[in-house]
Amino acid sequence: MSENYIQYASGYQKDNIDEKDIVKAISDIQLMDDEHGTFWVSVITDDENVIEVNKDLSLFVIFEGQQTQYQAKDWKEVIELYNLLLSEKFDVITERVN
Repeated sequence: MSENYIQYASGYQKDNIDEKDIVKAISDIQLMDDEHGTFWVSVITDDENVIEVNKDLSLFVIFEGQQTQYQAKDWKEVIELYNLLLSEKFDVITERVN
């Protein structure tokens, strides 16, 4: 089993997360200022696989050292991408964001 964690730009961090933590993070960043309105989730397998989301729904997807920028259409799509990340479906995410 892989490790995972969530971290906010404001400094909060939690290990071994699930969808509830992601939904809470989305709610939290919507109340934050723009500077702190960011969080990321990392799933560590052989590499660290990260999706970072900003308050404006812009995403940075970093897999195997390659970074892709993506604009999500809504928070539902962000949750879907994070669930795919937690399920380690990196190929599906890569297809969607490229």
